Amino acid sequence: MFKEWNDYFLMIGSSAAALIGLMFIVVTLTAGRDRRETERGKHLYTSPVVGHLGVVLLLSGAAIAPVMTPAWFGIASAGLGLIGLVTCVRNGIAIAGVRMSGDDNSRFDMWWYGFVPGAVYAALGIAAVAMLARAAWGESAVAAALMALLLVSIHAEWDLVTFLAPMAPASDSGSQS
Repeated sequence: MFKEWNDYFLMIGSSAAALIGLMFIVVTLTAGRDRRETERGKHLYTSPVVGHLGVVLLLSGAAIAPVMTPAWFGIASAGLGLIGLVTCVRNGIAIAGVRMSGDDNSRFDMWWYGFVPGAVYAALGIAAVAMLARAAWGESAVAAALMALLLVSIHAEWDLVTFLAPMAPASDSGSQS
């Protein structure tokens, strides 16, 4: 299967794993905030980003696993593509509902946390079907879709950090003398 792609999948899989670790740091920036607000944010923003990165990590590992067959990889990719598409559309609709509450960022968020990654998952599903049909471009399309999902996740993670960091509680370490 992906014989000449080992380094590529090792690189994007490792990047996804590192970014999952960074999401733990991002979550710590929510300390001291309203519990209801952070729960809603977790379900609509942080958990999906970790999920996207998990898909990149999982499929990257599967792509270079010596026992993985093209058929099983195609089935796994198609299944994850379908699950990701449904989840992203649901998140996009839920974020669009936030717009009704007066949040000006919801249109941007609806696209970047919902519909853009949903389109990438649709592309992953199409690429997986192409692999199952033994199309010559199937492998390259899966590789491109996983890179696109990684890049969308990097954008989302950056957006979360720049949104949460200015609101992080100030340290009191300098006030005790």
